[in-house]
Formats: sequence, structure tokens, C-alpha cells
Amino acid sequence: MPSAPDHRASQELLYRELFRQAPVSLQVLAPDGRTLRVNKAWEALWHIHEGTPVYAFVLSDYNVLTDPQLVASGVHAYLRRALAGEPVEIPAIRYDVGQLEGGAQRARWVTARAHPIKDERGAVLEVMLMHEDITDRIDAESALRVREQRFRSLVMATSQIVWTNTADGRVAEDSPSWRAFTGQSYDEWKEFGWLDALHPDDRETTSRLWAHCVATCSVFETEYRLRRADGEYRWTAVKGVPLLDEDGTIREWIGANTDIHDMVMAQAERARLVASLQEQDRRKDEFLAMLAHELRNPLAPISAAADLLKFGHADEARVARASEVIGRQVRHLSSLVDDLLDVSRVTRGLIQLERVRVDIGAVVAGAIEQARPLLEARGHVLAVDQEAAGAAVTGDPNRLVQVLVNLLNNAAKYTPPGGRIGLSVSREDRLVRIAVRDNGIGIDAGLLPQVFDLFTQAERTPDRAQGGLGIGLALVRNIVVLHGGSVSAHSDGPGQGSVFTVSLDTIA
Repeated sequence: MPSAPDHRASQELLYRELFRQAPVSLQVLAPDGRTLRVNKAWEALWHIHEGTPVYAFVLSDYNVLTDPQLVASGVHAYLRRALAGEPVEIPAIRYDVGQLEGGAQRARWVTARAHPIKDERGAVLEVMLMHEDITDRIDAESALRVREQRFRSLVMATSQIVWTNTADGRVAEDSPSWRAFTGQSYDEWKEFGWLDALHPDDRETTSRLWAHCVATCSVFETEYRLRRADGEYRWTAVKGVPLLDEDGTIREWIGANTDIHDMVMAQAERARLVASLQEQDRRKDEFLAMLAHELRNPLAPISAAADLLKFGHADEARVARASEVIGRQVRHLSSLVDDLLDVSRVTRGLIQLERVRVDIGAVVAGAIEQARPLLEARGHVLAVDQEAAGAAVTGDPNRLVQVLVNLLNNAAKYTPPGGRIGLSVSREDRLVRIAVRDNGIGIDAGLLPQVFDLFTQAERTPDRAQGGLGIGLALVRNIVVLHGGSVSAHSDGPGQGSVFTVSLDTIA
């Protein structure tokens, strides 16, 4: 058996070899802070190898208590506690070997544990430092922070709203872009409070779709209206995707809202224009068919009268009746052509107005005179109420008479025979109002907004008794607007009659 000294020598040799080859960086300090020995892992960590000047410096003149980097970082205070006999966890420090005398450039992030080694009486013999190189972890965390900063900067630089949700679909993390857009605070939008910022009509369907996507781990993609901080609802396109762990379970959701309001409104406007063009095209076709019918109607009596006149044996009475028929139907055709020419001038902006002082009483009288034949032919009673007969406006007297004639004729056509038609003139501040009322067939609520559009008529009876081209009210509106006035229509519905009111500015 080996002797005790030999055994101790063997143990000492084993200890030194274990120390030297340990995979952890080890540095043994004397109680005064000098370095007594280091192992191979320490040399590899700091790139300070035996035989180099800096290695010799560390194991001779170097002292951890006076190292400027350790003093500046506060680590020397932890080392003093360890050298006094207290086990210490030393926080992370970035240490640059290049600042040591003869040291190569080798900056590393390290943490350390200091373990005092004491004798039987408790006196500190030496302190063992165990270093952990955390440079790669710090670099990775720094790179992650940089990526996060880039991501947040990208989010702030775009018009998108970016958000993250928990695996079960709740809001747990703040989203500055969501708060900035909606004006919601974090407390208002967390959990499922974000639904409160959606348009009330969109909440239920969006909530159901979101719950389905969370349950099935499927992409959430939809459009909904989101309330902006100023209270306006804006259409947004929304897409959220689940981020999965290695086992396939959802770790979290990430998504974004993109403001598409202007695009949606533009599409809606295009659809409206297409529908409007289609409606105008339909009405144009109906008008052309109606025009053909209206132009054909006078031709039959004209043709019959002409055939009668061909024969020389017709007596004077028959000749007179034939001439009267031809004259009446020609006047009707002329009226239709005049209406067409008028509407053509108006739509092309070619109508020229005379600008003179016009007495409203004279306009009313002229219109009644022109409309009286139709009123009497249909057996209507006309009641006139001129509270403001002395009112005057600036305009074209003939065109203003044309406005009232059209309104009176319109009332006569759409009021069953023996009806009552009223014409009233009133004054309110600087406005004169001329209203034409009837107790006729009335106007359906769906047609009321369109009565002043070209080629619009109330539904005709099978015998087409009303006649006309449906352009009279369009002419009325255009002429009144050219005079700086306005015209409105009102009806309580079918069978309830109607009233048309012209408003014009008066002059002193």
C-alpha cells in the first residue's frame, strides 16, 4: 500500500488534472485578489493561453479588485464579498480582454459564481470562480430585440393595424396601432373588448367566425367596419393566422387590419353607377316605345281625314271636320316635338333665359289661360288662391308660364274627371311659393324621389288616358333651377292626390 505522503501527492495530482481539464472555466483567486491558477476552459474562453505575455501578466501582476472593467461594472464589490468568505452569484458583464496588457481582442458576456474555499478554522484560503459564457444568448436576445424594434417600426410606418391574440382567441398583449386607430384603451379592448369597436351590424357574424377559426385552427379572414377614433366607421380587411408549436398546437395568433374603406366605397359607387346606367337605359327604351306610340296616335285620324278630302264629293261640313281633325292632331304633334326640342336644349345647356322683372300674378293668369282647355275637357274645378299676387321675381316670363302650365296639365292628366285642382301663391320672407294641388291618383312612395327625372311617369291606366312623354316635370325642375329656385313633390300615397311646390326668390 502507498504511504500517506504518496497518497496525498496522488490526490493532489488528480485534483490538479481534474481542475485543468474541467469543461467549465475555472479561475482560482488568492484572498488578496490575485490569480493563482486557471484551467484550459478558462484559456479557451478568453483566448489567453499559457506561454503568452498576457497569461503571465494575469498570473503575476493582475488583481481582480483593481481591474478597471470590474470596478466600473461593480463586479469588484461582489468579489470582495466572496474573498471575505461569502458564496456569491456575480451578474452578467461584458468583459474585453483587449484592455489587458498584451491581451488580444476578445470581448465576451459572462456570468460567474464565486465559491470560497476555507480551512478548518474558517479562514479563506482561496476563491474559485466558475464562469459561464452567455455571449451567444445575449447576441440572440439582442438580435431578437432588433427584430422586434424593426417589426414595431414597420407597423408604425404602415397603415395596418397589427395585433396578437392568445391561443384561445383572447387579447392579452397591447397593440399601439389598434389603440391609435380605434381610440380604445388597453383595458377596453383586451379579452374580447375589441368587438365593441366593430359596427353593431358586423359584431355577431365576426364573433362567430373568429370562434370557429380558433376552434378549428384555421386562418381568420374577413371584412368588417371598424370605428375610428373620430367615430367614423371604416371598412377594414382582416387576416389572422395561427402560429403553431412543434407539437402542432396553437401558440398564439397574429393578424392585421388594413383600411379598405375608400376602395369599398369606390366599388359601391361603381355598382351604383352601373345600376343607374341600366335604369336609365331601361327608361330610355320605355320612352322610345312610348314616343313611337304617341307619334302614331295622331297619324290615324290625320290619315282618315286626308282620305276623306281625296274624294271630291265630300260636303263642306265633312271638309270642315276633316280640316279641324288635321289641325288638332298637327298641333298635338307640334307640341310633342316642342317638348322634345325643349328637353334637348335643357340637357345640353342651350336654353337661354330672359332676365326681366316678372309679376307672379301675370304668370299665374297666363298659365291658367293655357291650361284651361284641358281642365275643362276633363271637367275639373280649378280653385285659385293668390295671397301674394303682387310678388315679383327676376326671370323669363314665358318659361315661368311653361312651368305652371306643365304642373296644371300634369294635375289634370292624373286626376280622374270631375276632380278638384288648387293653385295657391304664398309668400314667406324673401320666397314666393306657388303650389299646385290635386285630388288625383297620387304618387307611390317609391316613385316620389324620381318624379323630376327624365322619362318618369306614374303608372298609366290601360287606356293610356294620361298621354304625354314623361318629360314635363323634368323640364319644370330644370327651368326652376335655372331661375335659382327649387321645386318639390309630395303625396301621401296612391289615391291621396299630390302637391307640387315651386319656390323662387322675390325682388322688392
